[in-house]
Amino acid sequence: MADDATVRGRYAPVLGVLVVVVVLALLGWAALSDDGAAPDDAVEAATEGCAQEVTVPVTTTPEFAPVVVAAADRVEEELPCTLYTVATSSSAQTAAQLRGGTVPARVWIPDSPLWVDRVNADPAAPALTAGRTLATTPVVIGVPATLAQSAGEAPPWQEILSGPLSVRVGDPTESTASLLLLHSARQALGGTPEGEQLLGAVMIQLSRLSASEEELVAHAGQDVEGATAVVATEQRVASQRATNAATPLEVVVPAEGTGALSWTWVPLPGQDRGVGMRRALEALEESLTGEAAAADLEAAGFRDAEGGLVPGVPGTARAGTLPPPSAAETEAVLTTWRTVAVDMRMLAVIDVSGSMLEPVGQQTRIALAGASAQTAMNVFPPTSHVGLWVFSTDHAGGTDWTELAPITRLDAEVGAGTHRDVLLAAAASLPQHTRPDADTGLYDTVLAAYQQVQESYEPGYVNSVVLLTDGVNEDDDGISLDELLARLQASIDPSRPVPVITVGMGPGADEEVLRLISAQTGGRSYLARDPADIATVFVDALTHRPRVG
Repeated sequence: MADDATVRGRYAPVLGVLVVVVVLALLGWAALSDDGAAPDDAVEAATEGCAQEVTVPVTTTPEFAPVVVAAADRVEEELPCTLYTVATSSSAQTAAQLRGGTVPARVWIPDSPLWVDRVNADPAAPALTAGRTLATTPVVIGVPATLAQSAGEAPPWQEILSGPLSVRVGDPTESTASLLLLHSARQALGGTPEGEQLLGAVMIQLSRLSASEEELVAHAGQDVEGATAVVATEQRVASQRATNAATPLEVVVPAEGTGALSWTWVPLPGQDRGVGMRRALEALEESLTGEAAAADLEAAGFRDAEGGLVPGVPGTARAGTLPPPSAAETEAVLTTWRTVAVDMRMLAVIDVSGSMLEPVGQQTRIALAGASAQTAMNVFPPTSHVGLWVFSTDHAGGTDWTELAPITRLDAEVGAGTHRDVLLAAAASLPQHTRPDADTGLYDTVLAAYQQVQESYEPGYVNSVVLLTDGVNEDDDGISLDELLARLQASIDPSRPVPVITVGMGPGADEEVLRLISAQTGGRSYLARDPADIATVFVDALTHRPRVG
C-alpha cells in the first residue's frame, strides 16, 4: 500500500491511524430515509453529484488492514459515493475502548473472538455478536537458524520452557499471539506440580523481558549471539522470511499444539442504520470472503477461514489445533501476568522447631524447605526485595524469631557477591538453625513479621510475608490467636497492604488457624499435606499474590 499512498494519497498513517479515503464515481445515490425508502427522482438528482455520501468506519489490526483496504477497493467500484475509513489498533485496545463505552467504528475485525468475549463479559459494554471468520494464522515459535537444530521438530512444552530456546513473548495484555501461547502452555503444564512451578517461574522471568512482537521477531531474525526464539504468528514469520532471505526464521510448534488467531467480522452499534449503510457493510463483508480475497490473504501470509496452509513456511502443518480460551481462561492468564509483572518485597519466615527435623524420604522437612527456598530465590527477578527469618521458641533476646538476612534488593552488592548469594547461603544453612527441643512460636512471629514489613513498606511493590510451618502455636507465654487477629485487624492500612501468605507443611499444620491469619490480611493459605510437595508452593504463592493497583 506504500505505492498507493504515494500515487493516490489513499492509504497513509495519520496520527497513528490508518485512514483509507475512497471517493468514487460521478453518479451517486439519492438520499435515503431512515426507513429505507428513496425518492423516485433519486437517480436523476444524483447525476449532478452525490445526494448522500455513506461513510463506513472500520477498525482492525495493523497486519490485517491491507486486506481490508483491498476489499474496500473492490466495493467502491460497485457502490458510488461510499467512503470507508480503516483505523488500526490492537484488538486489546479496541476491546478496552468498547468496555469503556466508546464505539470506534461500525465494524470491528479483531484477531480473535476472545476479545469479543471480554467485551461481552462487561455488563456496561455493548452486546456484540461475532460473525464470519475472515482469516486465520496459527501461533508458532519463530526460531533463529542457529537454534533450530537444538529445538527438534516438535518438542513438548516442558522441553521448550526449560531448554535452550529461551523463548520470549510479547505482553499478553496487548499481544493475542502471546496470550494464546501462554494459554496453551498452561493447558499442557497445569496438571502437575512440576509443570505449574516451571510455568510460574518462566512467566515471572518473561514478564521482565517482554517487548512488541514486531521488535522480538526483528531481533530473532538477526540471528546474532544471544538471539532467542520468539512467540509470533505464522503470518509474521512468513513476512520475515519473505524479506530476510539471509537469516530466515524457522518454525517450531509444541507437541501439544497451539492456538490460532482468527479475524472475525463483528458489527458494532451505530446511529446510521439506513439502507445505504447496510448495503455498504454487506458489500464489504462479501468482498472480504469472496474469491478475490483469497489472493489477498495468501499474498499477506494469512490462511483462509478454514485454515488452509500458506506455502513457504515449513513446519507449520500441525499448528493451530487448540480452541480459543474461554473468557475465564483468558482472564486467568492476564491476571497472572499482571501480577508477576510487579516487583515483590517479601519477608520469608520459616519454621525451625524440632518437628522440622522429621524425615521425609531421604531428607528432613527443614532440608526440603531450604531447597524450596533456594529454588524460589533463583526464580525471583533481580529487582525483587527479599529477606529471611527463622522462628521457633527460645531465640536470643526473648523473641521467637531470628533474622538471617534483611529485606534487600537481590542484586545489591554484599561483600564479593550479591544479596541473592546471601539468601541462597542462608537457605542452604537452615538445617543448622533447627532447634531440636524448641516449639513453634507462631502467633508472636506472625505479628512481628507483619509489623516489620508494614513499617518498612515500599510503594510500587507487592509487600508480603510468606510463612512456612509444620505445626501449631506452642508458645504459652505469647499472644493468643484472638489477640493476634485483633492486632492484625487494628494494623490494617489500605494504603500499605501486607498480605500474609501461610504455607502449612505436613498433616500436623493447623490448617484452620493458618487460613484465618491469611484471610485477615488479604493473603492466601496453602497446605502441602505431603511435605514433599512443598517445592511447588513458593512459586505458586508468587504467581497468585495480590497485585498493586
